[in-house]
Amino acid sequence: MFFKLILQRFRHFFPEHGDKKLYGILAVVDAPEELRREALAEGFYLAGIHDEQFVMETPQGFVPRSW
Repeated sequence: MFFKLILQRFRHFFPEHGDKKLYGILAVVDAPEELRREALAEGFYLAGIHDEQFVMETPQGFVPRSW
């Protein structure tokens, strides 16, 4: 996942944020179920639009990954 590579390299480009936790959030309008499962399994937050409202998908037992 390209997004994972960006998070892994973030501190290289922004060393001033090296002491902070970094979380990934993937925002989607419509995504295949496979992408949703993969994103959540990797520890990314998943956000979407449903009935014109912002919705965060955080299934029971979800643990976000800190980069």
